[in-house]
Amino acid sequence: MKNDIYEKMEILANSAKYDVSCSSSGVETSYKKGELGATHTSGICHTFTPDGRCVSLLKVLLTNICIYDCAYCINRVSNDIPRAVFSPRELADITINFYKRNYIEGLFLSSGIVKNEDHTMTLILKALKIL
Repeated sequence: MKNDIYEKMEILANSAKYDVSCSSSGVETSYKKGELGATHTSGICHTFTPDGRCVSLLKVLLTNICIYDCAYCINRVSNDIPRAVFSPRELADITINFYKRNYIEGLFLSSGIVKNEDHTMTLILKALKIL
């Protein structure tokens, strides 16, 4: 499991891209990795408000560790992928720092299930209380 905050961000933003929730989720573009405009690799997605305004969201998982083995899910327990978990404080700090720099206007948070659903929800709520 990865401990460096940058490694965690890369792993958990990459794992979150499979949750189709934003207009830019899962959308392939002609941008190449590392080029301007390639936000689909950075964990920032775009969605629209009812009045048509585009909103940038930090789209990330709390963890991609999961106790379940759902065949459709990239984060299933049997999949041999790098694993990471943010502490509630780390997630809140990253979100606040992105917000202060005007990179995002909100957070779209999802998670694998670590230990059990109640434990995972407790971690999510701790992060939200910090925010």
